[in-house]
Amino acid sequence: MKDSVREGFFATAMWWRIGYGVLRIILGLAVLKVVGTPVTDIVTSLMGHELIEDPNDLLYTLVHDFLVNHSPYITYFMSFYLLFWGAIDIGLSYNLLKHRLWAFPISFLLIGLFVMYEAVRFSHTHSLVLLWIIIVDIGILWIMWREYQKLKPASSS
Repeated sequence: MKDSVREGFFATAMWWRIGYGVLRIILGLAVLKVVGTPVTDIVTSLMGHELIEDPNDLLYTLVHDFLVNHSPYITYFMSFYLLFWGAIDIGLSYNLLKHRLWAFPISFLLIGLFVMYEAVRFSHTHSLVLLWIIIVDIGILWIMWREYQKLKPASSS
């Protein structure tokens, strides 16, 4: 029973990463579609209902001030970043589900580097959402490590 529960957690984590990869690709395509449109116009459109209620909305003011000097090159970067990491997440997670051992070390490296980056960003932003993402990523790394340890001896014999 214990192995089936662990396998269930592993499969759920990998499907979560595949879904997250698909979401990144969708967001990357959406961002690519709006390249050339000033980001402040997009944010104003998305937050229009808030602005009607409170034209001096704090969130809008902060976001607007940050994005006033937003370059289209940053939009391209965001788009390709989302597309690239979405495809990587989907490809690696699929190969992990198929128990292809070569995918485990690559995934450990990439997710580990990303967790370190997230930790640095957290030290600057103190974002609780980012902290939650870090915790989820560490949990997924742990689940992957347990699965890799289970599979590794089987392939050595």
